[in-house]
Amino acid sequence: MRDAVATGEWEAVRDRFAGDVVMRSSGEQGRISIAGADAVLGHLSRRGPGDLVAWDAREWPAGVALTFEWHGADSRDRRRWYVRAQADGAVAEIWSAAARPQVAAALPGPPPELLESLGPGARAEPLSHGGNSGASLLRLTRDDGPPLILKRITAGGDWLARVTGDDGRTARLYEAGTFAAMPAVIRHGIVGVHRDRDAAWIVMEDVGALLLDGERRLSREESRRVLAAAGALHAAFHGRVPDGAATLAARLGMTSRPVARAERRGSDLLPKQFEHAWEAFAEVVPADVSEPVLAAADDPRALAAALIDANGGATLAHGDLRDDNLGFDGERIVLIDWDLATAGTPTAEFAWFLAQDAWRIDAGRDELEADHRATHPDLEARELELGMVSGLVQYGWLLAHSARVHPDPAETAWGRDELSWWVPRVRTALERAGGVPGP
Repeated sequence: MRDAVATGEWEAVRDRFAGDVVMRSSGEQGRISIAGADAVLGHLSRRGPGDLVAWDAREWPAGVALTFEWHGADSRDRRRWYVRAQADGAVAEIWSAAARPQVAAALPGPPPELLESLGPGARAEPLSHGGNSGASLLRLTRDDGPPLILKRITAGGDWLARVTGDDGRTARLYEAGTFAAMPAVIRHGIVGVHRDRDAAWIVMEDVGALLLDGERRLSREESRRVLAAAGALHAAFHGRVPDGAATLAARLGMTSRPVARAERRGSDLLPKQFEHAWEAFAEVVPADVSEPVLAAADDPRALAAALIDANGGATLAHGDLRDDNLGFDGERIVLIDWDLATAGTPTAEFAWFLAQDAWRIDAGRDELEADHRATHPDLEARELELGMVSGLVQYGWLLAHSARVHPDPAETAWGRDELSWWVPRVRTALERAGGVPGP
């Protein structure tokens, strides 16, 4: 395959393709499905030879996951493929997501007046990070004082900012006094904000040493502490959401098929996979659950309104309550990255945490839901049930992608295990709530 991508000569691998192979491709021009070896090989051969400037492939008996960037005479291409094989090893499916190659741009340095304000000898260097947005981070060291992290944000600067209407959300929250009013149990890490023309620089503590490591598991008690901190946040801001928070509808719909279509011409690969994943969701999840969830994902406005009404008004939710943003500092919970802060509800927040982190907590999902209820004893039943429905609205795409598209058997098993709990739970929630409200 690597040779075929580079040379454009796909006939050499014809015998590796099943006769009824299917290729699903999502790119700038739209989403297409191509069936049959002749049609797929003909489609792949159109591009011709070029240089492979990047190639990363992982292989399992069930298939290959690979990412590559190809530069031809007149065009460039960056793609992620999930290639699934049938029992005899022949290629049965290719799920292809394409995006424009990213053009390396010089990262603007912080303005001199900001550096001067942070102490003598302040100097900054780029900091790599594994986030899904395109945010620019710098690590700042100085002669006197601990290191800091600087984040430069601009309105609509990355795909997450565009789809959630972020025009400098963290800066606006800071300027509205949000972090000064934060419950003491939360260490948010925000030190200050510096405006610089059309950008804002967020100055943050370097709390990297306190954040959760890779595969570190959480005890049920540690999970309860996280949920209690989230509960304190929700109680502190119920009915008085500060200026700048995302709408709950935008937050619930940020991984939807409409977002995939809106981001076709962007340079981010992740949104290109949403349509593939939701197609897989409709395939592996029974229609009584998949249809209302897909409808709510495509247009979450009615679900968001019903959640807020059931909660007696919106509250401030962190919006991305998960392991990458969490840590422990004595009795306090470290909770960083407030760019998805949302005018939301408690169970919509909990459902995201549960979908993201249940795998690493030493407790069952039912036990974790019981802990959430205990943290919010006054929750209305309708907010709880619709909030659990929102778990699949927010994350069902990835669970289905793991269960159906990804060829790693461990990933497949994880996705199927997650869905085996979420689908019955959401079915029950739909029954109790009388379905998802329509638009």
